[in-house]
Amino acid sequence: MGRRRSPDRAVAAQERFRLLRVQRFSSDTEKALWHGRSRNTRVAKVLVYMAAIRMPDRPGLPLTANPNVTCKGAEQQFFSASGENQAAHLLPGQILIDNTYPWLFLQGEPARLLQNEFAYVDPIHANYNAADRLAERNGMVEAFAAACRAVLTGTGDPERDVSNAYHRAWVPGALAAIAAAENELRTEPLPPPLTYGTGPEDYGMILNLEERGQAMNDEDTWNSFEQLSMLDYYRVAFDEMPREIEPRAIVAALNALVN
Repeated sequence: MGRRRSPDRAVAAQERFRLLRVQRFSSDTEKALWHGRSRNTRVAKVLVYMAAIRMPDRPGLPLTANPNVTCKGAEQQFFSASGENQAAHLLPGQILIDNTYPWLFLQGEPARLLQNEFAYVDPIHANYNAADRLAERNGMVEAFAAACRAVLTGTGDPERDVSNAYHRAWVPGALAAIAAAENELRTEPLPPPLTYGTGPEDYGMILNLEERGQAMNDEDTWNSFEQLSMLDYYRVAFDEMPREIEPRAIVAALNALVN
């Protein structure tokens, strides 16, 4: 894989300091939830940009009546990670509209900001990135593309179309992708489930702790187990709706883009 370029050096420097140099004290659970919620927030923001792109008389390339929207692998990022960490993209991939970068349908500051959205990354352990890739190849990229297309082809109020695209295309599609990724991981070697005693002398005690510990000493088994846990947290992240998808927030963000 070639080195991905950074679209904005100033933002890249800020992101590197914020996420690499500032030490973050949080548990793996909190990191997984934060990563999942951040992805949902970025998706919501991109959907607002799709509403801006479909507006008449906007500067930029013309939009066809029935655009083909696809999602491919990321091409740019603000920085790289080191050690056991990888720079995991927050968005599932790079959106293309009729095989064209979406920011080319805008001009000026909105175009720059939209391009930046596809470069935001989170420096986290490689297993997070592996869990991301599993979900992406099991349908998450398609869910992202479908949500973007729903906004671009919508004919209702922008805030309604953006909200519907998020709740009816992105959420169910992404959750189905996470479930499919979990099913794929369950075909790999995993630690045995915890077995608890039920008798009067061992009630509530873990009976197979040694067996489970030995299984987790295998690196591949541990990685599969950890990735499965992260996917579960990604699903839980959908319990919290990003405020960017609220109608008033959508209207305010759209006004800021077009005025």
